[in-house]
Amino acid sequence: MSNKPNPRKRPANMADVGRATKKVRDEAIRYTSVIFLSTLCDKEQADAEIIRRVWNEVNELSDSISQGYVSVSDLADTLKKEYGINI
Repeated sequence: MSNKPNPRKRPANMADVGRATKKVRDEAIRYTSVIFLSTLCDKEQADAEIIRRVWNEVNELSDSISQGYVSVSDLADTLKKEYGINI
């Protein structure tokens, strides 16, 4: 066996790592959203209007987080204190 590196393989750079990280993060967000909204439909009998309203509120809250008006840790603390939900 030779210890020569495969000339067709190139090492991953930071851009590759960044793209992979973004892909995994986007997929996790998508899965979580699908599970959450499907649960509202199936278990809480939410109709299309409620689902759309919740989805719009989720998007608005996401924008607030992106703009720095609120943080995810603040929201998690509120859920824990007020509802006993530990995420």
